[in-house]
Amino acid sequence: MSDARTVTIKTDIPDRLHGEMEALVRAGWFQDLNDLMLEAVRRLLDAHRPELMERFVREDIEWGLRGDE
Repeated sequence: MSDARTVTIKTDIPDRLHGEMEALVRAGWFQDLNDLMLEAVRRLLDAHRPELMERFVREDIEWGLRGDE
């Protein structure tokens, strides 16, 4: 699944972690580092989505109870 619009993000990754990522690409688990990063971010968001949604709902409720400040 590819989004039509994309954003480029620059980040620093420790050498050891980068080496592990490269090894996964070389082993054929991912087509390239971009595919690996997209899958990693998707999995992170999927794993934490319920927690994030609960937090956002709680913040909205608190904002609503306080009113416009």
